[in-house]
Amino acid sequence: MILAIETATPHGSVALVSGNVVLAEAALPRGRQASETILSSVDELLRKTGSGPGNVGHVAVSSGPGSFTGLRVGMAAAKGYCFGWRIPMVPVPTLHALASRFRPAGMTVCPVLDAKKKEVYAALFRWEDGRCRRLSPDLAIAPAELPGKLPDGTVFFCGDGAAPFARLFRERLGDRAVFPPAGEGLPSAGAVGLLAAVLVRAGSVGDARLAVPAYVRPSEAELKRR
Repeated sequence: MILAIETATPHGSVALVSGNVVLAEAALPRGRQASETILSSVDELLRKTGSGPGNVGHVAVSSGPGSFTGLRVGMAAAKGYCFGWRIPMVPVPTLHALASRFRPAGMTVCPVLDAKKKEVYAALFRWEDGRCRRLSPDLAIAPAELPGKLPDGTVFFCGDGAAPFARLFRERLGDRAVFPPAGEGLPSAGAVGLLAAVLVRAGSVGDARLAVPAYVRPSEAELKRR
């Protein structure tokens, strides 16, 4: 069983996954810091499913890009569980996990997260042979520049950065831009856990001692130092 943690955006959640099934998932309380709610949410998740630490074989964590603070909190919590329970960590790329939630036939999937500072985080994926395959690296990019990075054909946008720029994308792409229903295109710990299960089967497991968030762009502190 995999314990999955998603804190890359304000829409945080935790989940328990076994194989290809999400056993249980819970959203972290909004309006409170994730650092205040992860441990109690995981405890409640284990209690509701009748599980204990002995049932968890891996901890998966959304590793970025996303909110710098959110990523650090999620990574710290995941490391704590890994060290305490002596089990491996599975860092899961945030945009890949988000894209894997959706299987629009014949479309490119473009997850878009709000990166602040007039930028978004984005990448391109496509489902082929039953797998969500990456087509591009993760980018930090101005929303107006993103349409120029897209391939021909229909593009399915998801993520908390998609809706705010939906008008822009539709103006540039017309009917090629497709969106999920409002509120349904957000990251989820369940998706992180399911992608982690794929990575575990492929032998891709990280070292909790060495794992760090994938920020994609420099932090504010780094920019000031420069």
